[in-house]
Amino acid sequence: MTKAPRPNTRPFALSGWSLQRKLVLAFWLVSVIPTMIAAELAATTLSQIFDSNVRIWLQESTRIVEDEISEILRDHTRAVHLFLRYTRPSTDRLSTRNDKLTTDIADSMGIDVVALVRSNDQKVVFSTVADDIVRQISTAPKATLQTLQVAGVATGTVVSTFETEQEGLAYKLVIATYLDNSFLTSVADVHSLDLRLYLAKAGDFSEIFSTQRFENHPLQVPAKIEQSMRQSKQPIEQFTSRYSGIYQPILNENGELQGVIYSGLLRHSSLVGLVNQSNLFILIFLLSSAASLAVGWMVSQRLTKPLRGLSKGVQAVIAGDYRQRLPVTGGDELAELSSTFNHMSERLGQLQHLESQLRRRDRLLALGEVAMGLAHEIRNPLGIIKTATQLLHRRADLPESDKRHLEYVVSEVSRINDLISDFLEFAKPSAPMRSTQTVRSLLEDLLGFCAPELASHHIEAHIDDQAPGATVHADPRQLKQAGLNLIVNAIDAMPDGGQLTLAIRSDPPYTVISIRDTGPGIDPDMLERIFTPFVTTKASGTGLGLAKVYSIMESHEGRIECTSGKNTGATFSLYLPAKGDGFDEGSDDT
Repeated sequence: MTKAPRPNTRPFALSGWSLQRKLVLAFWLVSVIPTMIAAELAATTLSQIFDSNVRIWLQESTRIVEDEISEILRDHTRAVHLFLRYTRPSTDRLSTRNDKLTTDIADSMGIDVVALVRSNDQKVVFSTVADDIVRQISTAPKATLQTLQVAGVATGTVVSTFETEQEGLAYKLVIATYLDNSFLTSVADVHSLDLRLYLAKAGDFSEIFSTQRFENHPLQVPAKIEQSMRQSKQPIEQFTSRYSGIYQPILNENGELQGVIYSGLLRHSSLVGLVNQSNLFILIFLLSSAASLAVGWMVSQRLTKPLRGLSKGVQAVIAGDYRQRLPVTGGDELAELSSTFNHMSERLGQLQHLESQLRRRDRLLALGEVAMGLAHEIRNPLGIIKTATQLLHRRADLPESDKRHLEYVVSEVSRINDLISDFLEFAKPSAPMRSTQTVRSLLEDLLGFCAPELASHHIEAHIDDQAPGATVHADPRQLKQAGLNLIVNAIDAMPDGGQLTLAIRSDPPYTVISIRDTGPGIDPDMLERIFTPFVTTKASGTGLGLAKVYSIMESHEGRIECTSGKNTGATFSLYLPAKGDGFDEGSDDT
């Protein structure tokens, strides 16, 4: 047993994709290489700009420390005059009171050490702290930053030394401020910023202050960086997978290295760790691809919308709806395609109408030939039957019942003969003898002729003239016959009374006569067949009335239309040429 081949079920088979999806994919594939190049250039540029901004920010952070130290030195200079006024190398009561005042001033200004040291023997004659702390302080002119042991803890200190002379002896006034935990509190809350201060201690530079304490925190300046700063006197950058940082040297007036400031950002806990060239490239590429896909979708939507409309229109035309039209916008090939489809649909509708007319004429022609043969074959026997019956009816010795039966025969023969005449007239209609007629006068004649019948059925009739003076170029006899057929149908549709409206309006090049009733309306299934011969909803109708009206409209180069809704009545509209085209009205009347 052979198995049927499996259909192509690959999920990514392009053959199963819609045209819009293919256009979006093509648009993205065309733009992917330029997008990658642009993303690489943009990522490189943005990464360089970001690194430059980070570098500037780190440099500014180191300046905070330098500015704080400079501010402390300025405070020392401002306070020295007060200290020299009250600090005296004597032991009287006034000196004791001055020493207390000096201590209060120091506390109020945030100065930790004020000491008066005699120059010749380095004796501490006054100090606000213990003498062992003062002895650690170097009074060398350029020793601004020093490391002191305070309560067993290495503490960075900003030192200022001023020369003075009192009572003929030389002294040095030493003013110092500790760099303790209260230093740089403004930047301590920035958790990803590591700001450190290194000062000389035991031959190297050890950390004496830090705003953060991260894992693997270095306590000393790396030897290579220290050596480079001693030689170059310039800041040194250090970018690792963990830190982005910069080492800023602190130099004295002689250009000697006194300390080092380190400002760094912890990469994995800050934006610095995310903003790099690779991440920027991926982000820009994804955003650009999304933008390309969005633009591709909008462009493909614009391109495929007329095609989708064309597909629906073609399906409608295949189903027999030739009224489909596509909107034509722009002047491109798609607009030309839509215009061509509209023209094709219009032509197909005309061809369908022409085909239906030809089929109808063929049927009528065949019907006419059959009718002529039947009329000849039927009318002759009917004439003989009618004559014989009339002769029998004239006999005086016939009973009344037999005479009445013979009258029935004569009546039915006459009715059959009239039916054949109607059938012949429908199958072989005579050419219209057209002339220009005033529509209102024709309708008034019709209503006058039908007035008794309308009154007997309690039907109110009136003329709604929306185009006074309107004319038609038609055969008045055939037009009255068509109108009479429609009015009789309207009367049959309103057995219990109603309203009949005969309306006149202009729709160049036609004049439109509408006959509207208030009957139950026509079933939608019957609307398509009511003009077909022998189709009727009446129990005793022949089905030739509306077919005859249709034939009269065709012979006048016009048309008839019917609109109807449930319980809203029916409206028959006759479209007739308003003026003659190439006819001699005078000759038509002869």
